[in-house]
Amino acid sequence: MSNLYGVELAKVYDTMYQGFIDYNEEFEFYATKAKEFNTQSILEIGCGTGNLAKFFIANFNSYLGLDLSEHMLQLASEKNSNEHFMQADMRSFSTETKFEMAFITGRSSSYLLSDTDLLNTFECISKALTSKGHLIFDCIDAERFVPYIDENPLVTHYSSVGNTDFSRSSHWYIENRDLNLVNWKADYFKLEGKKEIPLGQDRVIFKAFTRQEIVELLERTAYKVKGVEDRSSYAFDTFVVHAQKAH
Repeated sequence: MSNLYGVELAKVYDTMYQGFIDYNEEFEFYATKAKEFNTQSILEIGCGTGNLAKFFIANFNSYLGLDLSEHMLQLASEKNSNEHFMQADMRSFSTETKFEMAFITGRSSSYLLSDTDLLNTFECISKALTSKGHLIFDCIDAERFVPYIDENPLVTHYSSVGNTDFSRSSHWYIENRDLNLVNWKADYFKLEGKKEIPLGQDRVIFKAFTRQEIVELLERTAYKVKGVEDRSSYAFDTFVVHAQKAH
């Protein structure tokens, strides 16, 4: 797991990403998908510190947020009621409640580094969905992102939250080209004028995907792929996959 989701950086993540991501816009994207199918029960996988959870809780009848990090979930529970969250691994979880729609948000699919990881995750989600339930998730697009990394081994992103400025310097390279695994080291700073105050460092290996491999793996499980669409994000070239349980 990424060091980012330990106690030392969970609060940094929670604050800094308010400047990276427009969570109102992010919620509207997913809410539009849900409303298209009259969905009222939502399972969010990779809910992190609950920045989307508050919107789902306010606008849908049933919501459960799942994340592996207890520190992220502690912050999510402070913003919302902890009854809406569960600590679990997306590759091996189970729920008593069935949901009409599941989202894997925030490119959390990137932490699934093997076909086995993906297949286990899809199977767990299938068991948590109602009959004909829907799965929607975003992936980092290997065909666009890998060439970008080759040309940009160091990238800095800036975030302003309230009166505080932050930066994140990303050092990354391709760890395994056959599997599209990326080795990523990120340094986090608070900015005071020209001075950079270190907040911590994060190291992780994550995976980018091709559309073909995602579609093929979904079709090996109990899903029918309904569509794949491009969607830009603040730092990554991504695509969004919509699949439905076949029965």
